[in-house]
Amino acid sequence: MKFTMRTLAAPLALATLLTISLAPAHAKRVHPTHPVHPQHPSKGHGTGSFCTDDADAARSIDIQVPVAQGTETAHGLYAVPAATPSTLVVFAHGYGHTSLSWTEHMKNAARDHGAAAVTMDYRGTEITPDANGDGLPEARGWQVMEGARDMIVAAQFFEKACPSIKNVVIFGVSMGGNSSGLAVALAKDAKHADGSPLFDYWIDVEGAVNVIETYMGASALESVNTFAANAKADIEREMGGSFDEQPEAYADHAVVNHIDDIKASGVKGVIVVHGLDDGLVPYNQAREMTTLLAQAQIPTDMYTIGRKSDESDGDTTLSGYAGGQLDPEYRSPIAGHASEKSQTHTVMVTALDRLWTLTQGAAPGPYNEYFVDGPTGTYP
Repeated sequence: MKFTMRTLAAPLALATLLTISLAPAHAKRVHPTHPVHPQHPSKGHGTGSFCTDDADAARSIDIQVPVAQGTETAHGLYAVPAATPSTLVVFAHGYGHTSLSWTEHMKNAARDHGAAAVTMDYRGTEITPDANGDGLPEARGWQVMEGARDMIVAAQFFEKACPSIKNVVIFGVSMGGNSSGLAVALAKDAKHADGSPLFDYWIDVEGAVNVIETYMGASALESVNTFAANAKADIEREMGGSFDEQPEAYADHAVVNHIDDIKASGVKGVIVVHGLDDGLVPYNQAREMTTLLAQAQIPTDMYTIGRKSDESDGDTTLSGYAGGQLDPEYRSPIAGHASEKSQTHTVMVTALDRLWTLTQGAAPGPYNEYFVDGPTGTYP
């Protein structure tokens, strides 16, 4: 059966208006003040142009996204390096997160790797600023199709505003695997004028690439787990109803059903990274994805994370749910679902390492399998 993206009636043309804030990002939304047009990027901050910045900061960005009835504003954060960038990284956040969870990763991209980076907030997501007093907002929504279109327009803007950008990598974690995978699939209709792909590479980190399975898992846990109940409700809001009511919408949003579109996008390769004991997005979703990518002859590298390093911060493990949640002090030695904010968890460390190796010219494929052991740091 072939599924089509009926929900995307609006064109994916480049937005014609973008605004930025000159203040560094913080927990509450920064309202943009200065208009910047793609054809004429203005001097934005520090001593550089829009495409460069001599400050170690992530800054606010609003982009107008075409929709059926005009345009809607998509908000996000971005960071650019001191020197002219040749690489753009589009980060796709996960469930419960916003672009603020990616501030340090974006600053690191610009400061330490000379890349421009942008993270969008997926139109329609409900965001409560600093809800828990930790400086980060609380987010509700599974707005993956909106996020996919937001990221496409953001990538188009940056490539036009910064002609030095020749390489675009989209990097999604958890729910961000769903939105980034859809973005790659939709990019089959958003290539450059010369026919080259919009996204050169896709990195799928513990990604929810089969939202039908994710929905069924959340449904099974909703009576005993508030997080699962919220996810189920938010997925239903995105799909317009339950799976029984809207099966085609669920199929349309499942990345595994769009392998032909991913192939047609021209993406040069995919890297998949997943923890073996993931308690939020089961490891088998990575297996589904890599099997289909390999069958489509899309260059792919698969990284299975076995044991996590001692330096890894907390994660969510499947074994931790055994018997209705084990002792809170239980810590599985096997890698689970890492936080996308993490700078130390073996899943995120591996994925980010692969990102920077990729931008240095180490392309994936034709198909490679790696098993990562956190304590020894080897790829046996």
